[in-house]
Amino acid sequence: MRKGVFGKYINCLIETTCIVAFFAFLRCGEFTVMNVDKFDPLTSLCISDIILKTDYAILRLKESKTDPFRKGIDIKLFKIDNSICPFLALKRFLSIRHSEFGIGFPSDPLFITVNREALTRQFFLVKLKNILELCGYDPNLYNGHSFRSGAATSAGKARVEDHMIKVLGRWKSDSYCRYIKVSPTSIKYAQQSLTES
Repeated sequence: MRKGVFGKYINCLIETTCIVAFFAFLRCGEFTVMNVDKFDPLTSLCISDIILKTDYAILRLKESKTDPFRKGIDIKLFKIDNSICPFLALKRFLSIRHSEFGIGFPSDPLFITVNREALTRQFFLVKLKNILELCGYDPNLYNGHSFRSGAATSAGKARVEDHMIKVLGRWKSDSYCRYIKVSPTSIKYAQQSLTES
């Protein structure tokens, strides 16, 4: 992506969504929409759903499969010492998005195409499969769920503890998990560990 495939903005858009989806254990439907006309600022990812702090970003998911009561959840994405960093990817993307399209309204889609339309699942998957093919991978082996399952697999290989994988992936199974308090430092360490697998 950094060598250029689709053009500066789309390269940055796809790289950022891939990095964020991996580190936040996202499902494709949590950062894309099915159709452009399905974008809803009350449920879809908007500009206002990203808050940049000094060394981490907060990604606010207003709803997800693991949040049946639609309370929303804040996912912290830390600045980590690696060339693939979710915090720096988001920061760079927001800068490029701002220079290309202006600040926008808080309720505008966070991830947009060059037409200023919300990123659709189909657009994202087509671009992802193009990249995979260019890299010599079989694109048919990957789909929108690959980032979530890949993150969990990488975490397992990196020997991230089971309860931390459940925290990172927002899984609710195994009742012991709800008793464990997880500090932001532990989450940062777990995200850093994902790059070492």
